[in-house]
Formats: sequence, structure tokens, C-alpha cells
Amino acid sequence: MQQSPVFFEKKTLNDPEFPVQIINCSHSEKNWRMVFSREYAVNDYTHLEGSDCFIHWHEHLEMHYALEGTGCVQINQTFHDLAPGDLAIVNPCEIHGDRCNTPPYSYVAIIFEMKDVSKELAEMNVLFRPVIRQDKTIASLFERLHEESLSPLPGSKQVCKALVLDLIVYLIRHYTAQTLNDRESRQRKKDMMRLSAALQHIDRNYHLPLTNADLAEASHMSESRFNHLFRQIVGVPPMKYLIDVRLRKAMNMLTTSHTSVTDVCYTTGFRDYNNFGRLFLKRFGITPTQACQKPEDLTGR
Repeated sequence: MQQSPVFFEKKTLNDPEFPVQIINCSHSEKNWRMVFSREYAVNDYTHLEGSDCFIHWHEHLEMHYALEGTGCVQINQTFHDLAPGDLAIVNPCEIHGDRCNTPPYSYVAIIFEMKDVSKELAEMNVLFRPVIRQDKTIASLFERLHEESLSPLPGSKQVCKALVLDLIVYLIRHYTAQTLNDRESRQRKKDMMRLSAALQHIDRNYHLPLTNADLAEASHMSESRFNHLFRQIVGVPPMKYLIDVRLRKAMNMLTTSHTSVTDVCYTTGFRDYNNFGRLFLKRFGITPTQACQKPEDLTGR
């Protein structure tokens, strides 16, 4: 069954003693066909074969620390490969998703709102660098976080909270990318909320001949303001993003149904079969016909 992308993920962390979500994540298989796939369990993210991408955003800070194997994190439209010892940081109001490159891929994910850990630090409105590689201090903190999050011993939550606070302070001192004022911070959230309307409109109507004007109207913005904001947040023009959504939808149909390549082309909104084939090959490194084949039939991939 196709899983629809979820753009805004509302998180509720109800434990006032421990307002941090620590998730030990594991991908046991590599699915080169999919861009991003996640199936949610209580404390585990498992690769979901044949699902559509899960690209979303929320108001919390999210970090992924790679433990084993290699993976990839998308932050807005930039893809970052991760190896053991690398840390990816998703700042609030950033579109993101993840995938496994070489299994078994495991990582520790922590999710929280800065104000719940430290109001003083939250008032700084810091944005962190997206990727930090092979920092020994960060490695030590995450190794202890991983151990304590699995420990049945009393006081493990308090230790984890202290470690998260140590981590935040270290990141602020060494890996701050930008500091926002209060107005900029509020505007960032407002812009993302308005942009979500356009992203959802694309996901529901990608098969239609959408225009920038259509998307701007869905976001209740002028076309010029919408185009600027979309590029600024997502990283690519709206029509390029629309094409990418169509290509991902096409990949999903080719790998999870018996629909012909021709029908997939026109069903996903493309009007020229040859152009569809060129764009698909450029995006995924294989042709639409190859995407229909079983992975074991594609030698060397």
C-alpha cells in the first residue's frame, strides 16, 4: 500500500521530567529504489519495502548520530551521506527524511524542543550546521546517550537529560551556523506553515498541470513572494520540486504495481514519454523499464 508523505509532524513529548525523545533506529535492508521510507514503531524506525517517501518537518530539533553502516539524510533539498561517527542536525522547520545506504544501518536519533531543555539556550535562537563529521566529543556523548537510553538502571533518564544539555552547549560553542532574532525565528515558523499548504497541494495534485500561480494561491501569497520563499526554504524552484515529486511517484508505481511504463508516465503528470525517460534516468540512475525489474536482475547495482 502506498504511504502518503506527511509534511507537518506534530510531536508531543508528555514527560516533563524527560522532554527528550531518544530513538534507537535500525535499517536492516537497503532499498535503492526508494528515496525515503520509514515505518513507525514505538521505539524503532524500520525500513518499509515498497512505501512512498516520508519527508516531513516539525518544530523540534532532531539529530541523527550514525553508529553502524552508512545512510543518507535529506535536509531541505540537500542530501548528506552519513558514516559511523557522523552527526546530522535538523533544525526546527526544516524539511527532512532519511534512508539506508549500506545495511545494517543503525543510528541514535534524539528529538526535543530547546526550550524544554534550557529556556536560556532556547532564547539564543541558534541554527546549527547540518552535518558534523568525526568529532570525538560528540562521539563520546552519543555513545553514553545510547547506553543510558537502553539502561534499566534508576536515574537513566536524568543522565540522558544531562548528556543532552552537555551536547547542546558543546554544539552552540563550536557548531553554530546562524543566530536568529525573535522576529526572524517567528517568521521562519510562519513561512514554513504557509509553505506546507503548497507542498500538500503538490502531493495531492502532482498529476495535474500545476503552475507557480496555482501553488502561490494555495499558500495565500503573491507569486513572487511564494517563488522566493519556496527557493529559500526548499532549495529548488517550485516546478523543479514538482518534477521530483512526479518522478518519485513514478518510481513507487513502477516498483509496487504492474502498471506499464507508458501509463505511469502519463498518470504521474508527464506529457512527453521521452522526456520522462531522460529525467527518470538522471534522477535514479536507471531507466523506467529497469525499475520494473527485480533488484537481483540488476547486476552491479
